[in-house]
This record gives sequence, C-alpha cells and structure tokens, in this order.
Amino acid sequence: MKFNQFYMLKYLIIQAMFLFNINAQVRLPKLISNGMVLQRETEIKIWGWSSTYEKVSIQFLNSFFKTTADKNGNWEILIPKQKAGGPFEMKIESSNSIIINDIMIGDVWVCSGQSNMELPMKRVSWNYPGEIENSENKFIRQFAVPQKYNFKQAEKDLSNGNWKFANPENTPDFSAVAYFFAKEIYMKYKIPIGIINASLGGSRIESWMSENALREFPNYINEAEIYRDSILIKKIEDADNAKNNAWYKLLRQKDKGYKDLNNIWFNP
Repeated sequence: MKFNQFYMLKYLIIQAMFLFNINAQVRLPKLISNGMVLQRETEIKIWGWSSTYEKVSIQFLNSFFKTTADKNGNWEILIPKQKAGGPFEMKIESSNSIIINDIMIGDVWVCSGQSNMELPMKRVSWNYPGEIENSENKFIRQFAVPQKYNFKQAEKDLSNGNWKFANPENTPDFSAVAYFFAKEIYMKYKIPIGIINASLGGSRIESWMSENALREFPNYINEAEIYRDSILIKKIEDADNAKNNAWYKLLRQKDKGYKDLNNIWFNP
C-alpha cells in the first residue's frame, strides 16, 4: 500500500469512528429541553434515542432512574409523580451527558386550534396597554410547535422549538388566548404553567388526525394519499404564491392608498 493510501485509509477509519460516536450519543426531543414545564401529580415520561441497547440513566430530585435502549435505540423512563415546584435540574447520562436546567413542575396545557388560538399577543397589544411590558413571569412558559407539515410519514421529533418564559421580549409571540388563560390559572393556583402552542390558522381538523384515525373516513384517507406526492405539493404552493403575488401587484396599482408613497395609507 502506498504511503498516501495508508494515511487516507487511516483518516477514513477515524472519521467513521467519530461518526459512530456521534450517532451513539443519547439524544432528546426538542420538547425535553431547558426551561421545560413537567406535569405535576402524574408519572413523568422522559424519552429519547441512543445507540442500540445502550444504558441510559437519569438523575432528578435526588433520585436515580435507569433503563436500556431497545434494538432501534429508543428508550423511555417514567419518573414518579411529583408536586409543583422548581426550578430543578435533570442530568441524563449514557455515552455522553446532558444537563437540563431551569425545569418547572406544574400544569401543562396543549393549546391547539386555528387562527383564534394562533393570534399572538403582539396583534392585540393595543387592546391591552402595558400587558406585554409588565408580563415578566418565569412561571408562565410557552413552547411553540413549528408550523411544518409532512404528508409522507409521522415525525419522531419537531424540527425546532424551545421553552420561553413570559417577558417583554418573548410574550409578543405567545398565543394571546393561551397567555391570558395561563395568567389567570397562575394567579389562581400559583404554580408553574406550561402552554404548548400547537395552532395553525385555517387548518382543517383532518390535518391534525393520525393516519390510523383517518382510515375510518375513506374520502379523507384517499385525499391524504394524494398529498404524499411532493411534486403535487410544489405545484399547489407555486400556484398559491402566484395568486398572492398577482393580488398584491394589482392592489398596489389600483388602491389609492398606495398612490402617494410619501403619504402612504399606513403612515401615522
């Protein structure tokens, strides 16, 4: 073997070992992250992924919990019921170590729906003067689920997302309905409140249902099968974008509010 070939082979082996170690490390879903709120008075499920049959342990509230990943690298641990409180720290160890900080235990609410639930605080701020400016509360937190679809398969994790507590910087993006609900509940019970904002304006209920649930409705499951075609999805998106662009182009040509750009209609 030539000198260069030997070192190239050595390099490839090292890279393969490096990639294997990365893949073997324990990973967590986006929902299980810094600042998360866990549900009180019920078993708490912590789950994630690692290499096949890898041992995983959790240290939380002076207790240790252990499990072993299955043949596909999936693992989960159930933590006994806990009372409301926080902040706490959780340490998850395997071939690597992950520390989750600023954990609260309280009540977690899934806030889902269409535009009425999606409507953010920043769009109603003029109706509630001073609300956002005085919203600082580390015991009210939101996790915003990304507005992303996948017609081909169920996803194991979200593409992104993190927990954010209420303050003048974060509150503008909170669901207004969910925020005021969380605020009222917190004032009543004085325990941490987590809101998982999974909403999308104009979305149909069928789009939130699992494939198995849709099988009871032939028309909808057939429609779901049609939308597995990524080429069709691209055509629909392109057609929608073209309609939107044409509408705005015509608006700017004919709407008198756009005629004088120095005195445009939305300028105070």
